[in-house]
Amino acid sequence: MDHRAIFVARQPIFDVHEKVWAYELLFRGSASAKTADVTEDDVATASVIADGFSLAFSGMDKSRKAFINFPQRLLLDDSVYALPREICVVEVLETITPTPEMIAALRRLKEHGYVIALDDYVGQPGFEEVIAMADIVKVEVLGMAPDKLKAIGAALQKFGCRLLAEKVEDRATYDLCKSYGFSLFQGFYFSRPETMTGSKVPTPVLAKMRLLRALTGEDFDVRELARIISSDPSVTYRLLNFINSAAFSLRSKIQSIQQALTLLGKQQIKQWFLAVIISDFDSTSKVQEAAYTSLQRARYLESMGKLFKNASFSPETLFLLGLFSRLDVLLAQPMNKLLENIPLDKEVEAALLSKPSPYWSWLSLVEDIEVGNWDDVEDFLDSRGLDRETSAINYTESIQWTQTLLKCKADTC
Repeated sequence: MDHRAIFVARQPIFDVHEKVWAYELLFRGSASAKTADVTEDDVATASVIADGFSLAFSGMDKSRKAFINFPQRLLLDDSVYALPREICVVEVLETITPTPEMIAALRRLKEHGYVIALDDYVGQPGFEEVIAMADIVKVEVLGMAPDKLKAIGAALQKFGCRLLAEKVEDRATYDLCKSYGFSLFQGFYFSRPETMTGSKVPTPVLAKMRLLRALTGEDFDVRELARIISSDPSVTYRLLNFINSAAFSLRSKIQSIQQALTLLGKQQIKQWFLAVIISDFDSTSKVQEAAYTSLQRARYLESMGKLFKNASFSPETLFLLGLFSRLDVLLAQPMNKLLENIPLDKEVEAALLSKPSPYWSWLSLVEDIEVGNWDDVEDFLDSRGLDRETSAINYTESIQWTQTLLKCKADTC
């Protein structure tokens, strides 16, 4: 059977209210492709981009924009028109040559209603005509001196475009960019919350932590799990709808928690319940994005554990590694404080605290996928004898699984 494996890295872009305004989508269209740039047949590449776009946005909020990198050749051959102008933001790479032919192609896109963004602008000359047409200009602010940042911001505002600060690493940079007129932001600052030394964990959080602790303990009673699930009608309804959905290939409908435990097993139901707890945290954009990432990481790493078949890295442990990898964002508390309440393997705990650990490389794997570090992803897979194509298919399945679960939550199922 012919499979086209697609990796889709999804990076959120926030507005001044720290709400998700858009996503940047990065693609790896095949197991053999060595770079994110286009070197394949134009039609095939456009198809991959379209498929990846559909995959990433299946079941998601269609009001959010999607930034997609377009190299020069795809811009010139009008491949952009395969994607909807209502959602797609055409991200023009800084590597293009702004020839008259390129300017004409961008002008046609504008006339057809597409939003245009210029990527990685740091004040370099020669892009004035592109900036004049751009709706958004992305400025790489990492390591940039405040005076230069201010000057670039002032110069760009004269063109009437929106300013997007990328590689925002901390609160100070975020505040500085806002003061200089930037209204969109992307970077690691939004990945981890700011915490106060000595802050107390709120009571509702403690209750969730106690439940997480019970579920991750080695001696958890399956009957206790069924009791906890059954005590909440909404959770019971969501579970039954989820396992009766297309996510599973069951010959008959499941009608009770006991039946679900019998057919699917304690481990699979327990993982689902852990995922529900994660998905039910605070509904702010930052937390919602962290929940999505946590669930997808968990599912993908679990599938890779099954593929690796190494007793040192069990699928269950890798699932927990991914699920708890953004717990500090979900609960707005320091990771070390939260892990005091969860009985995890010490090596997993070390990885979550960014300390040396055999599990750290697995966490790095999903982080590399999310930011499009494709060479590092392939090095990891090749060094462990893991098939790239199967890995990409597993990643696609993890996206679909996560979207099914979160859609189930949104539909109150």
